[in-house]
Amino acid sequence: MIPVKEVMTRNVITFREDTPIEEIAATLISKRITGAPVLGNEGHVVGIVSETDVFSKKGKTAREIMSPRVISVTEETGIDEAARLLIGERIRRVPVIRGGKMVGLLSRSDVLDFFAKTRWTCAVCGWWERSLERPARCYSCSSSELRLERADPGH
Repeated sequence: MIPVKEVMTRNVITFREDTPIEEIAATLISKRITGAPVLGNEGHVVGIVSETDVFSKKGKTAREIMSPRVISVTEETGIDEAARLLIGERIRRVPVIRGGKMVGLLSRSDVLDFFAKTRWTCAVCGWWERSLERPARCYSCSSSELRLERADPGH
């Protein structure tokens, strides 16, 4: 299992509850992101605001337009489990929490980047496959000696 902490974004762009929607829109555009966590006074994640929230909801601040239902994971959550959560809940990002505080963010782009840049390679025959989960056995020779490695560019 590859833990989320190995893949997550650590320098997360966040908004305060009182951040004006104009500032949210400008930040999303300039940083080329589709949404970000909203933090309360204590630094806890209290919501997520997305580009869709900005142009489809009425309100003047993050508090008024954010989605208050926050689904989060811990640093030790497996990337495969987190990917299933993103797909199953039809969400684009999850805050990564330690001790009630956000320590990172895992997005679908982070998962895709990991998938594209790594592969499981058989130590016996060299066969490889891309997967978020470690294969039980090599498809080619049935060896269980598989290691995660950086993929060659273009492969």
